[in-house]
Amino acid sequence: MCILFYGYTTGEGGLGMDRAPLPDWPRLMGEAMAAAYLSLGTTTLREKGPTPKRYGKRRLYDRRDLDRWADLLDGQPLDEPEEEAEAERVEQRFLERLRASG
Repeated sequence: MCILFYGYTTGEGGLGMDRAPLPDWPRLMGEAMAAAYLSLGTTTLREKGPTPKRYGKRRLYDRRDLDRWADLLDGQPLDEPEEEAEAERVEQRFLERLRASG
């Protein structure tokens, strides 16, 4: 099966891009689109990427989380306000998971 969206295709041949212009990426993306946004495969995104948000049964990736994760891959340092905000987000996600599990 092959899926076409915003000039990107996924399927047996992997991820490909036609010559269509890049899209104005949405804020929340499904797995295939988020992987295309980062130029990664879906398995790599799932195993090593940021934690997706849940909306019902859907797993959606926030474009800002994807950008932040990609910045950290390169070792780009966060300034102090960004670092504090990141720590708060990590703590919030931890507490949400803790509440959901018990």
